[in-house]
Amino acid sequence: MHMLLPGLRYFEEVARQGSLRKAAERLHVAASAVNRQILKLEDELGVPLFERLPRGLRLSPAGELILYQVRQWQRDERRLQEYLGEIRGTGCAEVRIATVESLTDQLLPRVLGSFRERFPRVRFVVMTGLTDTILDQVLKGDADIGLCINPPVTPRVRFMEQVALEFGAVVAPDHPLAEHQALRLRDCVPYPALLPDRDMFHGSTLQQVLVRANIELEPLASCNRILTLKSLARAGLGIAFLNRLDIARELAHGELQFKPLLDHHIAKARLTLCCHGDRALPMAIAVLAEQLREAMMAIEP
Repeated sequence: MHMLLPGLRYFEEVARQGSLRKAAERLHVAASAVNRQILKLEDELGVPLFERLPRGLRLSPAGELILYQVRQWQRDERRLQEYLGEIRGTGCAEVRIATVESLTDQLLPRVLGSFRERFPRVRFVVMTGLTDTILDQVLKGDADIGLCINPPVTPRVRFMEQVALEFGAVVAPDHPLAEHQALRLRDCVPYPALLPDRDMFHGSTLQQVLVRANIELEPLASCNRILTLKSLARAGLGIAFLNRLDIARELAHGELQFKPLLDHHIAKARLTLCCHGDRALPMAIAVLAEQLREAMMAIEP
């Protein structure tokens, strides 16, 4: 249930996306419908909410003020839903989870399925992103729970659990390196590499590994999705560098092989479960967090 008027919900999504088209895609409505709501809202308020630029929309000073208030209303609405949930015995009506993409393949769906048996009326909002985005969503209250990789210590973010994930090279079964049980980074240098794009690469385990080893890889492709990296590796186009959890499904089906890296300076990735440090979690969210913690502890390092 959304208590916020449609015009304000549309406004908040346009502000978040910076584009009518992208906002419409997220809202599952036509861009023209979003535009009508924005124009109507501007007419009712008597001020422009956006500056129309060649490459998109930018909030006007009035829009900045309205956005702050709208997000405050959204937080108040969520707290109200939590209070009503306590009355119904669930503790909340909706759980918002910000997570790295790799967990959406197996671990998260499995845990949510188990959780739903106990709390069938609770809805889920699952948002995927990079670690910096996930921490920001937790801090702003946009996410109740965060699941991220290698997060820095962040004020007001509480780490509820951390587990180590082995990092290695990922190749197709017919790749020349597939016959090796384990590899060193220098073994990978002669072959095309499949690398994350700049945003994913910054601060990643792979970046730390390459800097410490003073090794440069020749990228055949770079992309911003783990799914794409896996698909390219499965097609035999090169070597991807991921952790075991990233390719759990492909390992089970024999579609990819994982080769541990033997270089002594390679640290394991840290999968981290986190929440806002100043917030007492409602019962249902606390139960989900505990189920996620147990699932993480069961991961093979």
